[in-house]
Amino acid sequence: MIVVVVVLGFFFALTAEAIPCGPFYALLHPDFVALLLLYWAISSASELSFTVVWLIGLLQDMVLGDVLGAQAIAGVVMIYLLYTGIARVRSLASWEQLFFIFVLLLAHRLLVWLWQAWAGTVTWHFSLLLGPLIGALLWPLFTLTLDYLRHALRLNHT
Repeated sequence: MIVVVVVLGFFFALTAEAIPCGPFYALLHPDFVALLLLYWAISSASELSFTVVWLIGLLQDMVLGDVLGAQAIAGVVMIYLLYTGIARVRSLASWEQLFFIFVLLLAHRLLVWLWQAWAGTVTWHFSLLLGPLIGALLWPLFTLTLDYLRHALRLNHT
């Protein structure tokens, strides 16, 4: 049951990423796939496999039409950075995790930008920092909603 819920969650997150809503939304929207990766890495008792994160990132690159490997590398580095301080992050309330989530989402966004800049497909703009900020601000609501759904469906923490 939990595999179905996780797959459906990533399907909806990829759909939210791929919906064309104009350039304003593209600059401001948080990376829902990265938020979901962070949620499952923090809330699950077992560690999220780097291979799974890599494959989800490659799928996200293909869905978004990004430079292949940008989301994959950024996702793996983001989860690795999370795992270096996972005990500290898990001990905090969701609103206290805002700073850590912002730093991780910012690292993810900057790594994607560096990968795309290396390929010559993007230029720097300070609005790139707004997506991670909005994602961090949405984090308490995001975790509350997913915790409620997980509890309502009686899913284990594994």
